[in-house]
Amino acid sequence: MNAEDAKERRIAWAMLAICPLLMMMEFVYVTMGYAHGLEAGHPMEYLQTTCVLWALISMVLPALRILRLAALPSWFVILVYGDMCLFVVSLCQGMYFEMLWWPDFTHVVSSAVVGSLAFLALCLMQARSPPHVSLGSRGGIAVITVVAAMSFGAIWEIMEGFTDIITQVDYMSYGAQHTISNFNADMLGAILMGAAAWVILGRHDALCVASKVRLGRKNVDVDR
Repeated sequence: MNAEDAKERRIAWAMLAICPLLMMMEFVYVTMGYAHGLEAGHPMEYLQTTCVLWALISMVLPALRILRLAALPSWFVILVYGDMCLFVVSLCQGMYFEMLWWPDFTHVVSSAVVGSLAFLALCLMQARSPPHVSLGSRGGIAVITVVAAMSFGAIWEIMEGFTDIITQVDYMSYGAQHTISNFNADMLGAILMGAAAWVILGRHDALCVASKVRLGRKNVDVDR
């Protein structure tokens, strides 16, 4: 085990311990009735479920790293976990109701995160494809990044509406205007990530981006 690998594993162990703990601290805060999100109008069971679900999700990436199954670039991990904590904490604190612009802001950030995942996946696909296969030009990959992020935003809104239909409670969707506003924010986040993808590919090709991903103990093979 080299020094870099050992450092990554220590960070992964720290994340595996700290990230779920932060989510469960929010769970306790909600359960004790202190969370401002309860006063703002969010049902307690919704906030509790959110904390538990994201606590479990937060364990996935560090677990993959510890088991040497996969490791993703540090910029991507920071972006994902920053957005994750932003969502859970702001939801429990009632910021979605108390600050009218906050839902749109978080949708912009989340859409950019999804776009970054799509961009990374596209670079990996390019790296693993046969030499005669190409996903397109720099602009083509940027456009696909935008479309993928916006598509996920639509799926998320459908999921929110479906949840409320099943539960017969307005847990996640607050009317057509709210949904359209979220769509607009998702589009902005997707465009921002598409622009970032354009800039990145102007400095590094897709194979260089993909080489920062590790599968097992080795970086993705980008020899063409």
